Amino acid sequence: MSPIKTKHANIATAFLCALALWNCSSDTHETSATISKSGTASVALRLQYNTPPLLDSLVLDCYGADTLHYVHSADSGLFSMDLFPSDNWTFKAKIYANGALMQMGELSTKLEAGAIADIPIQMHPIVGFVVVEVPIGLRNESGIESGTMTLVSEDERYEIPMEESTGKLLFKSGMLKLGVEYEVQISLFDADGNAIYDLSDRFLLTEDSPVPDLSLNSLRSKIAVSVKPADERNVSITLALRAAFRKPKVDDLLITEYYAAPNAKDSTQYEFVEIYNGSIDTLILDDCTLGLGSATSVKRYALTASEILPGQVLVLGDAASENTPALHINTDGWSAMSNSKGAVVLQCDGETLDSLYYASTPDSLHSNVVPAVGSGKYNQSGQLNVDHWNMRSDSSSWCLAVPTPGVVTFCD
Repeated sequence: MSPIKTKHANIATAFLCALALWNCSSDTHETSATISKSGTASVALRLQYNTPPLLDSLVLDCYGADTLHYVHSADSGLFSMDLFPSDNWTFKAKIYANGALMQMGELSTKLEAGAIADIPIQMHPIVGFVVVEVPIGLRNESGIESGTMTLVSEDERYEIPMEESTGKLLFKSGMLKLGVEYEVQISLFDADGNAIYDLSDRFLLTEDSPVPDLSLNSLRSKIAVSVKPADERNVSITLALRAAFRKPKVDDLLITEYYAAPNAKDSTQYEFVEIYNGSIDTLILDDCTLGLGSATSVKRYALTASEILPGQVLVLGDAASENTPALHINTDGWSAMSNSKGAVVLQCDGETLDSLYYASTPDSLHSNVVPAVGSGKYNQSGQLNVDHWNMRSDSSSWCLAVPTPGVVTFCD
């Protein structure tokens, strides 16, 4: 069976929501209006959709008593505004992804003074594209040096170049027509030009599935060996492969973020340590512990998660804190972390796989420390720039920034 699978994505939907009603649903609501002396209509627009990969921006154009143009970044789908009354307001919403216009939606309505509008806009994909990520791990143990992806339909052929990123390779097409069936062929090569991985599949781009989920979860899912022996000779080949499900070793698991200084007055904040699987295998965590403490004393707690997938992150948090989401506990205990200095140690089977000492300034025992906020300061976590993972003992490979639990960063 091919390791590529196609997943249908739902059509994105945009909603005009009442300012007082931020939790919008996909149901259609009747417009409600109350007349007041404000002279304007209060309107909020929230674009709700299944986020496509490579999302660039969300754009809203408003035409009526005035002409307005709004552009939001990919992480903000909420537009709010006060509009002058008009018998004909037209709202045109656009979603840009992969560098081009991907979806559009339009709706016209009447707005009266004092109205609070709650109006849905149906978004329609007009093109699609293909993105394939190939996990190679931080050390590229598979030895992939180059690759190609080819898309072929009845009328067109596309050659997609390979792009490199930390821990993965990426193929991404330009915009493609909907309603067309494509055959995809991917080939990966080693430094000598030998093909070490090949696959092919077919998929249909539709309005319901404008960005098919074509992902290679593991390069170990399909192995092919071709040998042409000399005449009259027997050839025996042994192909040694590491198991796809194994215990971790040094440089497989990295500590990529720690958050020791949450604000106690903010119920959304909690202490955590984030670890990242930089290998191409699923790693067993049954005998792994997290150590927290000072430079001289560390308490260790068993991890309660049983495994971590390749290229994935796992957040380890305090089960005793009501602020810690259930998904981010993953330990059987916790030691309160000091804001300004402390040690974090990750061990498996008694072997230290990664460790760090964070402090606001170096001391006599640690001349090169991971940056930390000072005592009494809050709301910043220490984050590893994963591009510099092999220099993570150097403080310049880390930064202080707004916490991002569960997301690997590339901070400066």
